[in-house]
Amino acid sequence: MRNIILAILFVCPPCVLWGQSTPPIIPIPVQFSDQRATFELNAGTSILLADQSMAGQADYLAAQLAELTGIAVSARSAAAATGTIELALYASPIPALGDEGYDLAMREGSVRINANTQTGIFYGMQSFLQLIPAQHYRGRAAFIPCFDVRDYPRFAWRGLMLDVSRHFFPKEFVLRYLDEMSKHKLNVFHWHLTDDNGWRIEIKGFPELTDVGAWRVKRTGTWAALAPQPGEAATYGGFYTQADIREIVQYAKDRFITVVPEIDVPGHSLAMIASLPHLSCSKVPYMVGNGAGTGHEHNVLCVANDSVYTVLNEIFSQVAALFPDGVIHTGGDEVNYAFWENHEACSELMRTKGLSSFAGLQGDFEKRMQQLVRSKGKRMACWYGEYLEEAGVLDKETIVYAWTSHEEGARLSQAGHQVVMTPSWETYLDFAQGWFSSEPTNVIPGIVRLKHCYAFDVVPEGGDERFILGGQGNLWTESVPTDRHAEYMTWPRALALAEVFWSPQAQKDWYGFVQRVEHRMRYFDRKDINYAKSIYNPIILGVQDGQGQWRVKLESELPNAVVHYSFDGTTVDRHSARYAGEPLEIPVGASQLRATCFRNGEAVGDQVLFLLHEIGSQSLR
Repeated sequence: MRNIILAILFVCPPCVLWGQSTPPIIPIPVQFSDQRATFELNAGTSILLADQSMAGQADYLAAQLAELTGIAVSARSAAAATGTIELALYASPIPALGDEGYDLAMREGSVRINANTQTGIFYGMQSFLQLIPAQHYRGRAAFIPCFDVRDYPRFAWRGLMLDVSRHFFPKEFVLRYLDEMSKHKLNVFHWHLTDDNGWRIEIKGFPELTDVGAWRVKRTGTWAALAPQPGEAATYGGFYTQADIREIVQYAKDRFITVVPEIDVPGHSLAMIASLPHLSCSKVPYMVGNGAGTGHEHNVLCVANDSVYTVLNEIFSQVAALFPDGVIHTGGDEVNYAFWENHEACSELMRTKGLSSFAGLQGDFEKRMQQLVRSKGKRMACWYGEYLEEAGVLDKETIVYAWTSHEEGARLSQAGHQVVMTPSWETYLDFAQGWFSSEPTNVIPGIVRLKHCYAFDVVPEGGDERFILGGQGNLWTESVPTDRHAEYMTWPRALALAEVFWSPQAQKDWYGFVQRVEHRMRYFDRKDINYAKSIYNPIILGVQDGQGQWRVKLESELPNAVVHYSFDGTTVDRHSARYAGEPLEIPVGASQLRATCFRNGEAVGDQVLFLLHEIGSQSLR
């Protein structure tokens, strides 16, 4: 019987096994048609090139096929024949495809990927690679479902941000992170290199920035841990040498990813100030923050100190040389004006410039940063902040990240600013992915579920789409101490964002997306990439009835799951009460609710514990 099953797996068209005519590709393509056939990938398959400019692409594809299937495919230039994968640029560009689009045509004996540019060829290869059946046995011929695809992105900016200041992640992990981004057509890597908790980039001439600023005291557990103690050694951290950065930037370029470095100023600068104390208003020496800050540590640069601009000029000169792409992010959010308010030189500067507020003083600083970055041949990007409400603070070339609300994105785009949409309740990957009892410890008391990411509409109501560059997911790492946990927090939510940024709104289909996510989870399993299974856990919501009494509503992100529950503290199984859709009355004396999702009679996720005294204070949407 086992041999018969294996024979079916290797002979039957995988599109039949998949059970639908939608390709298991994330992000879902713009147009596709199921050819109801399979392409056999085997040791005799060849990659054909229309010209040698794509030799690197062919080598990449051959390496990926070998890694995924165990099949060594030859990459060589030859006339088209059967059993071939052909890569070719259009002699006359197809306007609909733009710079990143592609055509994928698959038949039983051939696969053809065409595009206007090398970028399009690369993305066409990613879609083809995702079609390889998850149940494939390494070293055996792979039968790949045939689809015809025409595909191109909705937005040009499809980003992920990785915060390496709060916790340092080594070069090897960053390279793996870039790999997975590229496979899902994410094309902007925002690298948060500096903050209160670590300075992660080597700057020649300022060794203090990494000798001091890259290290803090070691703590394990909750982020708001014990503050540094007198005489305690700072041994936890790390930094990237300039050679590391050049390697990472080239690796990203080879995968058509733009790298946006962030040097966060004038706030979030404690690591810099700990290294160079004369750059703050107080000039008091501090240790690099370990996350247990009391708010008294001076983490804001002194805008009335000429030395600040001298140091920043040298830093940004080196950053501009290391990062050839056209954008440098300068931070700009969450600046504590109390440090300037208590410093006479800053107050005098505000009066001299005729400014009415310290937000205006920050606006003046940001204009100087804008000019500084432009002098290096780059465009500036920054986080939205109240200083932007000052008239004329930033010109229309500066890219503004709308992160606190959809409304700010609409307002900025209406004013003609270049906007990246990254509202926290849809894109912040440091938030929990489900109810807190079933998730790892997190200092952020909020939840961004996979479905929240997928429901995100990049163009806010009232926004001007002409000025919306795209969107971005952000992984802040206060509660992310390891590589594996960074993967857990990123995937699969970044898959939802990738589809939101690339695919047309009309193609969005939650049920189909969940099926494709589950297909992609098997790929993550094969690659030993950690990911969250929070989608399998129930959602527990408190709702009030007409008399103001609290009741409990149960939901599931899985379209075909049922939820079983108990109020009496017993473990939930398939014999426990089944939720029927209406809010539940809380039994007298009940202190907790336990719930588990089931599919086809089997538990598919974790049991979630909800303490009923929290029902009125939950951070759920």
